[in-house]
Amino acid sequence: MLALNAQATESLSADEVMVITGSVIGTSSLEEVRDYPGNRTVLTQDEIKKSGTLSIDGALQRVPGIKIQDETGTGVLPNISVRGLKASRSGHAQFLMDGVPMTLAPYGHTGQSIFPSTLSTLDRIDVVRGGAAVQYGPNNVGGVINLVTKPIPRDWETEIGNKLTVFEGGDTPLNDFYLRTGGQVSEQFAIQLEGNFLNGDSFREHTETDVQNFQVKVEWFVDDLQSVQAFVQHYDAETDMPGALTPADYQADRHQSTRPYDFFDAETTRWHLRYTRDLSSLSFADLAEAEVLLFGHHAERNFIWGFNSGAGHWADPGIESTHIRTSPRNFDVYGVEPKINFYLAGNEVSQNWIIGTRFVHEDIDYRLTQTSIADGSTTTPRNWQLKTDAWAAYISNEIGLMQDRLKLTPGLRYESIDMQFHDLGKNTSDDNQVSELLPGLTLAYHLTEEWVGYANGQRSLRAPQIAYIRGKGEEGMELAWNYELGTRFTGEESTFNIALYRIDFEDQLQWNSGEQSFDNIGETRHQGLEVEGSYSPSALPELSLHLAYNYLDAEQREGKFAGNRLPYTSKHQVIWDASYDLRGYETTLSGLYFSDAFSDNANTTEEDARGANGLIPSYTVWNLNVGKDVIANDTGTLRVNLTMNNLFDKAYYFRGIDVSPVGRYPAPGRSYSLDLNYTF
Repeated sequence: MLALNAQATESLSADEVMVITGSVIGTSSLEEVRDYPGNRTVLTQDEIKKSGTLSIDGALQRVPGIKIQDETGTGVLPNISVRGLKASRSGHAQFLMDGVPMTLAPYGHTGQSIFPSTLSTLDRIDVVRGGAAVQYGPNNVGGVINLVTKPIPRDWETEIGNKLTVFEGGDTPLNDFYLRTGGQVSEQFAIQLEGNFLNGDSFREHTETDVQNFQVKVEWFVDDLQSVQAFVQHYDAETDMPGALTPADYQADRHQSTRPYDFFDAETTRWHLRYTRDLSSLSFADLAEAEVLLFGHHAERNFIWGFNSGAGHWADPGIESTHIRTSPRNFDVYGVEPKINFYLAGNEVSQNWIIGTRFVHEDIDYRLTQTSIADGSTTTPRNWQLKTDAWAAYISNEIGLMQDRLKLTPGLRYESIDMQFHDLGKNTSDDNQVSELLPGLTLAYHLTEEWVGYANGQRSLRAPQIAYIRGKGEEGMELAWNYELGTRFTGEESTFNIALYRIDFEDQLQWNSGEQSFDNIGETRHQGLEVEGSYSPSALPELSLHLAYNYLDAEQREGKFAGNRLPYTSKHQVIWDASYDLRGYETTLSGLYFSDAFSDNANTTEEDARGANGLIPSYTVWNLNVGKDVIANDTGTLRVNLTMNNLFDKAYYFRGIDVSPVGRYPAPGRSYSLDLNYTF
């Protein structure tokens, strides 16, 4: 990130400094939302603490347009839907950590079946619904979600935190312990070490969880022109998975589990290295910077679950399993992304260019085994490999007109993907080569200093997934056009945003049972309205109010069920919270509401005995958090938070998820948390 002094351009006042960045989303700071040419929400650490949430997916429920299906109650496996896109394994949004792809395989396996992040390690969460697809791809149909880890402080600092959560109906409390220490060792070198440990049970039987997350972050300021950032993480997670219940079992005891074999085990080591150099001394621009990002990871994950090979559905929770299935998968991913950005100042027209390219190599081992419970015999129905070499290039130019009151940013991204699929069991191979030009255009106009109008349109894609290819090698990309039109107000006491959005899918992949493959046969449309506002009166600074609403019309456009609502989409979502500081006791009452949803393309309303289909009722959940700085002085700060999530113990459910796709999947009931955090 580069700063341009006011003397370099007459369009700035005498004391202003213009900050130029080589990223369309910048540093994911709250201040950058003000002028951003799209709908965007940054959840700050203060907001996350006040909400009293237990996990990342819980924090994201505060954002209009986002809906989650809570599979574990501990946040280990978030299922996040953005604007009605499929929630399973959060596979339809581009997830980043500190601007680096977090997905298991950005092209061949976008599902987050390892989610290598924990809430305690984050400083903020940036949810960019539109306008970022040119630079951040692929798999950006649902936008870009950037998880920003805690920065290294200038002065050495240590933070110790422990959150203990007791669920009504649960067995062992869930304990979340966090330790961070770091700071600047010298003017040129800084380091930070973190450890986060999550152990215990959620609100149901068969939910024992053990998560270990270690992170090391280093910054080296080589000289006034060069800097290096390095990040290494090791994440290890094990959790029992309680699975779905039949309606009868749900009514009898929603805390029970009837799927004793379901289990998840994963670990990954991730790293990235970012080198930046100031090129402003060169004569071609007023400011210029080059960056090279290297990143990669090795990951292993395995799902184990009960499978019924006899009569009835294989995942019917009312039928005992005949087999145990496992799906071990290994991932090796490496990438390099060099880019340059430069700023050209001018009285009438300014320009901020970003030009970059990226190469990613992916190597995926994808196996499926099946073991008989009766005799222990094992078969391997699938033994696949997918090797992917993907090359992308992008260019954008933010053009400032009318002394930067109007900013117009045309951009273009090119994706070229070569996928080599090998079915080792059948000894067959197929190549799948796809390429696409993806244009984008954003516009932001300052109506006043406080009001900004914005619009954007962009082409988005999701590359063929290994589970879709199935050896045919014929499927292309899932393509969509995304549009937004909105306005944002940022004042001293209040903020307000209203946005219309639309996603037109051209090639939604659907299952072809006759060919045992996925075909590009479906067209879907997601459109709606998002409204969000906050108010903190200067006359009463202790009070803070926040309210958000999303209207979603998600419709299937082709095929037998054309005109029906897409599964799991709620037309209405309301989010609210109110905080009041009474003599240092910060009390926050928050809640959310989702209207009903269907669970199949046919929009079946009546529930069957298995709970496979039927209307999913609406639900309203309230939360209460009280926090206080017990100690706050020069030596340190001790913060205490008491939280009741699902205050009124609302019983609600989702439909089955992933390896347990049939039945009612209970959502967490009431829980009590005590959170102690000491920073010194």
